[in-house]
Amino acid sequence: MILDIDRTGRIVGIGSNVMDVIYRVNRIAGPEEKTYILPNEHGAVVTEVTGGVTLNHLAWTAQMGVPAGLFGFQGDDRFGAMIRDEMDRHGIDRSAVRVLEGRASGFSVVNVADDADRAIYMARALTAETSAADVETYFAGYICSAAMVTTEISQLPLDAVIAVLRIAREAGVPTVLDVDVPPEFATEVAGLGSAEDFEEALRLADVVKPAKAAASQIAAAESSEERAERIFNRYGARLVAITEGAQGSVVTDGKQTIRTPAKPVEARDTTGAGDAFLGGLIAGIYHGFALQDIASLANACGAVCCRIPGAFPQLGSSRDDVISLYEGTPIPAGTASESVAGPEPGIIPESGIVPQSEIVPQSGVVTESLDDSGSATAGAAGLNAVRRTAAALSGLYDGMSDTYFDEAVAIIRKAEAAGGRVHVTGVGKSRHIGHKLAATLQSTGTKAYFLDPVDCNHGDSGQVAEGDVVVALSHSGETEELMAAVETLAAIGAILIAITGHAASSLARSSAATLHVPVDREGGPLGLAPTVSTSCQLAVADGLAMALKACRGFTREDFARYHPGGRIGRQLRDSEAEN
Repeated sequence: MILDIDRTGRIVGIGSNVMDVIYRVNRIAGPEEKTYILPNEHGAVVTEVTGGVTLNHLAWTAQMGVPAGLFGFQGDDRFGAMIRDEMDRHGIDRSAVRVLEGRASGFSVVNVADDADRAIYMARALTAETSAADVETYFAGYICSAAMVTTEISQLPLDAVIAVLRIAREAGVPTVLDVDVPPEFATEVAGLGSAEDFEEALRLADVVKPAKAAASQIAAAESSEERAERIFNRYGARLVAITEGAQGSVVTDGKQTIRTPAKPVEARDTTGAGDAFLGGLIAGIYHGFALQDIASLANACGAVCCRIPGAFPQLGSSRDDVISLYEGTPIPAGTASESVAGPEPGIIPESGIVPQSEIVPQSGVVTESLDDSGSATAGAAGLNAVRRTAAALSGLYDGMSDTYFDEAVAIIRKAEAAGGRVHVTGVGKSRHIGHKLAATLQSTGTKAYFLDPVDCNHGDSGQVAEGDVVVALSHSGETEELMAAVETLAAIGAILIAITGHAASSLARSSAATLHVPVDREGGPLGLAPTVSTSCQLAVADGLAMALKACRGFTREDFARYHPGGRIGRQLRDSEAEN
């Protein structure tokens, strides 16, 4: 076995995740040269598909039956939404993806010639801004919970790469480093970090996968076999794999070095073939395959990638194509993502833009992805909503600091000490979460009352006195009826605590403390009905109640006094009788 893998966990990665904007051209133009953009078989002149070094290999890994997840930053722009939708279709966990408002996601412009040569121009966006401090602050927990962690030298700054690899090593989590660009490009052209940083990243990785050009600079030798062995010995890796395009690949685990010829396929687009290779390599390691089978599976993934536009696998069909080329230990059954059907053929719009998973209408508005559309079964839509909620709750927790509830608890305790009370308010679905919060507070020692925000300005504001605390729930933080009540309550002298999905909202700005509950998308067929956001609101509301309960030293006897009835009451009475 190459690496000791916890097969109950995910393969998770950070690095390049972009939309590839692909143009077919008659040839790759040189300096001061012109060339022609050609329509594809559908008559379109540009195709948009999900891509990026890290996200590509995670997608291919997922297609080979391995649970996968991405972490890092994305923007809330159109490309970011398309990337996240495609991740959902492929079952790639994004609970640790942090979406930043008003920021752009990465993209690449890819020119692909008739002979399958290509030129790629990368807009790194937020990936290039990710720092070691960001990794340590936001993603350390996700890294430590993984079965294996992957990252890249391509777009991610080297200090962030090193932070990822160090955290994983300290937690005993195996690591994979995709060296997609040569040292000179990484350090001098792209400015990702120093030569010393580059070397340290290589020393920290368990699996090193350099592209041919990178391997040639890292270790000079007459053959790729020698280069792989020198890299293995120099950096203390557990496995080294070098991709060589049409010449196949070389892998070594220090005991044996294997060259595997490229699979014979008619190449349509070589973009991302090395990423697909790495996805197969990771899957083979995860499944515990022998080295020869790992190499064969990796080559099969790379070959199938050359048949499709872009580098992202096509649901179902890409896995089937890999199986038809692969000769080795059977690939275990795939993840739940494989049960999701692929996109139905659509009418190509006049704009000529054909994304991989959606048709872009002439208005430019991207339609829902398949996993949230009527094309999927009702059961699948329900399961997807639960998955979204679970992922959002995990991401919410990972983003919480140890002092998340402290300010709100201090405000409520101070008000109580002065004789004040707690009121809870909300509109729509948040109203129901508010009723639940008030009830939970009442049963755990905090005197609380629900206030209807609509009736607040029709006399019910009289239940609130100066110095009382009002906990207001609103995902948008801009609900008209609620904000009208907030204005009245502030004038009375109430102290506001916001539970909201938007830290810069009007509600948050009007509050003395904010419990931020970020949710970038709801569950369900349209992604509109409050589902994920209300579940996260409920979790935070319960957390606030439990924090207050712990702060006041609420005992089992106190709980029994408030709960004489029902099953809980019987259990408490029986327990007391036994004592």
